[in-house]
This record gives sequence, C-alpha cells and structure tokens, in this order.
Amino acid sequence: MQLEELGNEIQKLRKEQKYSQSEMERFSGITKRTLSKIENGFVDEVGIKKVAMILDLLGYELSIRPKGRPRTLEELRDAK
Repeated sequence: MQLEELGNEIQKLRKEQKYSQSEMERFSGITKRTLSKIENGFVDEVGIKKVAMILDLLGYELSIRPKGRPRTLEELRDAK
C-alpha cells in the first residue's frame, strides 16, 4: 500500500465514524494540518507512531502480510 492509499483509507474511516479533523487533533495531538496532508497524500513520509495513533483512534491497527498474497476470507469480509 502506498502512502497516498493509506491516507485515503484514513480519511474514509474518519468520515465514516463522523470524526472531524479538529476532534482527531484534540484526541491525538496530531495537528489538523498534518492530518490533512496525510489524508490527501501531500507528505513524502510520515512517522509510524503517528499512523498507529490515528488508526488506534479509529479502531484499526497496522498488520504485515507477504506482498502479493491474495486476501484471506476474513480480509475480504472486513473490506465490505
């Protein structure tokens, strides 16, 4: 997954849960400006701690899997 795709997914999850960028800033300490840059793919790199914090607030976590491996049935179900 590219950083831009991750940002798009974060934005989608945040909006689904009806969190504003201001609320995310208040809960995480990550500025709205930084969050906006992440969500819109305007950063070349972002610290893993920031991504982990944002995902944690949204009820998600990072995971690692072999590149190119087909999704599991659980992953397909969760993607709905």
